Amino acid sequence: MMSSLLRAMTFAIGLVALPAGAEIATFADVRAAHGVRLGAQELRELMPEAKVVSRTAAGSTRRWQNRPDGTFAATSDGRGQSGGRNSYATAEGTWRVTDEGKLCVKIPWPRSPDDWCRYIFRLDGKYYGVGSLSDEAPASEFEFSK
Repeated sequence: MMSSLLRAMTFAIGLVALPAGAEIATFADVRAAHGVRLGAQELRELMPEAKVVSRTAAGSTRRWQNRPDGTFAATSDGRGQSGGRNSYATAEGTWRVTDEGKLCVKIPWPRSPDDWCRYIFRLDGKYYGVGSLSDEAPASEFEFSK
């Protein structure tokens, strides 16, 4: 039987480095893999006219292109809650960057609207968003391109 100290040490060692290809699920994973937080200025440069792909923990993929005026038209494959059960959905949404350095998005999906703000981290050519900087905060994967 493993002592609680040994279990804690084993857990802590496991957080130090994630194996190549490991899935990022929480802020603790992002931090352990040395993700770099984007500041407000970086987000303000990256977001206008950015093509965005957002993958949720529920398995939904959403796509949109940010307009400079803070709006966009989004689509979802509906594998999560946004469009219902496996139903494609579209919606007009808004985006903004806060002075604190969070990307905020509102999308009035038919079944489950999105209204969130996320800190964005760059890690190995991908981006991850977290709602808070607590270790257990879920991390969502994003792609941003111009």
